[in-house]
Formats: sequence, C-alpha cells, structure tokens
Amino acid sequence: MGDVMTGSFGLLIMLFCAAVAILWIVLPFAVFGIKGRLDDLIAEQRRTNELLASRGPPE
Repeated sequence: MGDVMTGSFGLLIMLFCAAVAILWIVLPFAVFGIKGRLDDLIAEQRRTNELLASRGPPE
C-alpha cells in the first residue's frame, strides 16, 4: 500500500493536485474580475424593473 504514490497513478494524482492548486489561486481574481460586469447587469435590471413598473399592470 506504500507504493500508491509511485508510477503513473502517483503522477496522475500529483498533476490533479497541481491543477486544483492553480485553480484555487486563480479563482479569486476571476471573481473580482467579473464584479464590475455583475454591477452593470444589476443596474440594468433595476432600470428594466422601473420601466415595467411605470407601465402599470398588464391588461
């Protein structure tokens, strides 16, 4: 059982852990990068809701 981290299976596990570590480091930058776009979408949604409310109820 001590030979689990040797050979191709061990290499596969190490590559998977490295990929997860890279994604873990990059993810916060991606989240903060889309924050401005989300703020724009929220503002547009509010404007749309105000326009719909000013039209009154559907007939």
